[in-house]
Amino acid sequence: MPKCIICHMEIDSLYDQCPNGHMIHSDCLLEWFSNSDTCPLCNTPYSKDVIKKYKDQLESAERQKEQERQLLQEESNVEAIKDIGKRMLYLKLVDSIDNHISNQEYKEALDLIDGFKQRFEDYNENELMFLTGKINFLRGRHDMAVNFLFRLVKKDFEFPEAFLYLGKAYQALGLQDKAKWAFDRVKK
Repeated sequence: MPKCIICHMEIDSLYDQCPNGHMIHSDCLLEWFSNSDTCPLCNTPYSKDVIKKYKDQLESAERQKEQERQLLQEESNVEAIKDIGKRMLYLKLVDSIDNHISNQEYKEALDLIDGFKQRFEDYNENELMFLTGKINFLRGRHDMAVNFLFRLVKKDFEFPEAFLYLGKAYQALGLQDKAKWAFDRVKK
């Protein structure tokens, strides 16, 4: 029995052939036509009658691909909108935290950070860690400030403001050598 030039399986029914007689399953040819209208073996163009036979199916497959592309684009747009919404919420949170800090409402600021962390895991974690350290410094909890700020600078060594508050916290704890180390990193 003859074999299909694409899948190499035996051909028993539903096939077409190029002008040179190379046989191909109808399903294999339909898929091949999405790339080319020439024989995969000899590169000879298929007859207009053979191409016309598959035209409706090819157009339907193209419409389906276009619908899938549009669906993927819509899903991508939804994700982008969600990300923008998340960023806006985050910026509003930071603004609210700054207001609480200005009003010396440290507990409220820390509560906002904790609530945000629970709702949005790992979202701009470094900045939230910095704000937590800064708030602890401002409320006189220098040991806790060191804890948060040191963990932050270990993760992100390029955070001068964190080094500044870390140095201030070390200074308040009477650890002058560590304070100097932190202050030296602010300048870099």
